[in-house]
Amino acid sequence: MIRRMLLIFLVAGATAMLAGCGKGAQQQSETGGKGDSLEHTAEQSQDGQQGRAGGETPGGAEDGGQLTIIRPGESVYGTSFVNPLVELYGNVYLGQRSFVAGNTVLRAAPERTLKIGNETNAQDNVIARSLDESSSIGDETTLAHHAIIRDSTIGAFAFVGFDAKIINSTVENGALISAGTLLENVRIPEDTLVPPGMKVTTQEQAEALAKVTGAEEEFKREVLDVNAEFAESYIELYEQEGYEVLIGLGPNSETSFNPNLVEPRIGDAEVEEFARIVGDVSLGPGSEVGLRAAIRADEGSPIIIGRNANIEERVTFHALRGTRIDAGNNLTVGDDSTVHGPIEIGDNLTVGEDSVVFRVRVGDNVTIGDDAVVQGPASEQGELELVIPDGTVIPNGAVVTSGEKLVAIST
Repeated sequence: MIRRMLLIFLVAGATAMLAGCGKGAQQQSETGGKGDSLEHTAEQSQDGQQGRAGGETPGGAEDGGQLTIIRPGESVYGTSFVNPLVELYGNVYLGQRSFVAGNTVLRAAPERTLKIGNETNAQDNVIARSLDESSSIGDETTLAHHAIIRDSTIGAFAFVGFDAKIINSTVENGALISAGTLLENVRIPEDTLVPPGMKVTTQEQAEALAKVTGAEEEFKREVLDVNAEFAESYIELYEQEGYEVLIGLGPNSETSFNPNLVEPRIGDAEVEEFARIVGDVSLGPGSEVGLRAAIRADEGSPIIIGRNANIEERVTFHALRGTRIDAGNNLTVGDDSTVHGPIEIGDNLTVGEDSVVFRVRVGDNVTIGDDAVVQGPASEQGELELVIPDGTVIPNGAVVTSGEKLVAIST
C-alpha cells in the first residue's frame, strides 16, 4: 500500500519532494500503530504556506531559547542540521545543536506548531506531529528511531525509545520511555522509567512506575553527545561535499568516534527511492533495500549484511558507538522495524513489521513476529547476554528482554 501511494505522489510532485518536502506524512491510527496514508494535497499546500510565511519565534520548547522555523530544502540552521530527506509540513521550529535524521516526518496542522528544543535529536523514521494540539520536545531530548509523538509535550533530558508511541500525553523532564511502549492520555512523572513494551493508558499506571537509574542517565547523556557531534559533522560534510551525499548512498560524517570517511559497498543490491545507506556498510549479492530504509554505519561500524537480504520499507539499521552489526544470509526485515547494534544475526532470520531487535545474539532460522520487542540488557563488558537459539519462533507482540522471558513465551 505504501509503495503504491508513494508512486502516485511521485508522479504528482517529484520536484517538490527533491526540494525537501518528501512524500505525504503518514497517517497513524488512534493507537499510534500503522494505517499510513498520504495526507490530502490541499492540506499539504496549506501547511507548506504557513511554514514558508514564518520567521523566528522566541522561546525554546521549554521557553528557554530561540527557535528557528524549518523550511523545505534547507539543511543548516546555525548549529543544527536537518537531513534533506525529512518530510516537513507546517510550522515546525528547531533550536541549536540539534540533529534531525533522514526520513523523519515533522508535521504541524494549520494553527498548530511543533517545537523541537536545543541539543535534541530526532533519529531516522521518527514521526512527530501536531494534529489536534501543538506538540513540543524539550532541550537535550532523544527521539530514537521510529518513535511516534502526537499532540504531546516531552520535557527536557527525556529519552523516547525505538518504536515508542506517545499520544496526547505529557512526559516530564528526565523520563526514559523504553522501546515498543504506548503512552496515551497520561502524564509520566519526572525521571520515570517506562519498561519495554508496556502500555500506559491510566494515570494510576503512570504513578506506579519506577525511577531511572544512574546507568540509564549515563546512557541518555552518551546518546545526546553522539547526536550533538552529528549535528556539527553533518553540517561540515554538507558544506564540503554538497547535497547529494546526504540523500542516498554516501560516506559517514567525520567524528571523533568514526574519523575515517568510508563509502558503502552494495554490489548488485537493489536500492529503492529515498533509502539512506551511510558509511562502512556491506550488502551481500542479491539483496534488496526498500523505500526510505536507513542503514547508517556512522556511529557503530561496520554493518555487514549477507547475501539475499530483503530489507523492506522504512526499516532502520543503526548501532551504538563502538559496536557493530553482523548479519548472515537470507535476512528478511518487515516494514517499519528497527535492527540496532550491538547485534549478531545468523542465517535465515525473519523479522516482522513494526518490531525492534536490539542488543542480542540471534541464531539460525529464527522468526520474530510483528510488533515484537527483543532487547537484551546492557553489559559493562559489551557482551551480548540475550541469546535467541536456533529455530526459535517469537510470536507477534511479544516482549523479550531476558532469557527467562524467552523461555516463558516458548512454553
